[in-house]
Amino acid sequence: MLLPGLTLHIASDLFTPADLTISPGVRPLPDAPGAPAEGAARTARPGRRPLTARESALLRPDAAAPGAAPHERLTVFDVGAATLDACRAEVLPLLAGDDRDALAAAVRTARDRAVDALVRRTGYACDRVRTADAVVHAPGRLSTAFNFDERVYMGLHLDDQQGYPLDERDRSFLLASVNIGFRERYLHFVNLRVPGLIAMVENAGRPVPETARALKDAFFDACPDYPVIRVKLRPGQAYLLNTQGVLHDGATNQRGMPDVSLLMSNDLSAAVR
Repeated sequence: MLLPGLTLHIASDLFTPADLTISPGVRPLPDAPGAPAEGAARTARPGRRPLTARESALLRPDAAAPGAAPHERLTVFDVGAATLDACRAEVLPLLAGDDRDALAAAVRTARDRAVDALVRRTGYACDRVRTADAVVHAPGRLSTAFNFDERVYMGLHLDDQQGYPLDERDRSFLLASVNIGFRERYLHFVNLRVPGLIAMVENAGRPVPETARALKDAFFDACPDYPVIRVKLRPGQAYLLNTQGVLHDGATNQRGMPDVSLLMSNDLSAAVR
């Protein structure tokens, strides 16, 4: 059963309620062509369905708290057609080449365009711009979380770039991922932040681990039937999420087109309009 937790903030004209579906828990992540899944990797089970009225009310309350902090929500926003076209024109031609400096410069320019769109659509204030990258994934992938050190796909996971203790994950930067490809992509997530994950592990009578990866494993071992939500992201749509505080993973289209996303990490805060 879906519990209260992370809420969804929609700042997208492209979004429809049918873009949200829910799966009845997790299963082991299958190996991908040429790359295995990590031994404890999990992905959403088959059997996605639309959300019930109760689930929709939990995820999208009628009156979200004014000024809610960005890390308390998953935000879906549009960058707009002009920004999407500009990002594609700047970044895509360089992805197939070997001029890394030119690509890095193009990504920075695209990042600035996307940040402007984020602030405009959400009303959040950008307190600090951090890093950005453009990433290409093959179509038909159930997971986009590839661990380059271990050469495995990780499935649903907590990011750990800043290495904060579990009780300080709200300090983490926020990750925005913009779909600059030509087909849909997907975000899978569990609507519980780290304190909620810990509470579920404790309620199951299990010890609470100290690391993000161990907490993920403990949660899915204790609660394999907890629902996983999927959001469809069309070209030009993006999500904004504290990925170091929420279990999440990406998935790519099933229509044979490369998946291309612009990733950027920023420090954001709620702004008063």
